[in-house]
Amino acid sequence: MHPLKTFNQRYLRSTLTVLIVATSLLVLGPRAWAHSCPLEMNKIDQRLLQKLPLSPEKLEEVRRLRAEGERLHRQEKHGEAMLVLGSAKKILGID
Repeated sequence: MHPLKTFNQRYLRSTLTVLIVATSLLVLGPRAWAHSCPLEMNKIDQRLLQKLPLSPEKLEEVRRLRAEGERLHRQEKHGEAMLVLGSAKKILGID
């Protein structure tokens, strides 16, 4: 077999593989985030049930961020929701 033909076949195969993986991530990626939002909200809720050494203002901010995260989740803006919920988790000291 001609070496150039073999190279072209390998190049085409690897290019198709990259395209398939990239497309899969674009399609399935948001769904993975979607399932993470409720888990993050639950972590925040569980932490809020504990006695926390936070000021009332900080607790109100956490509650506001948690509600905003849930609203964004319902609007299927999962990336934004995760950022907002991450801010709430940071205030609460959750990893």
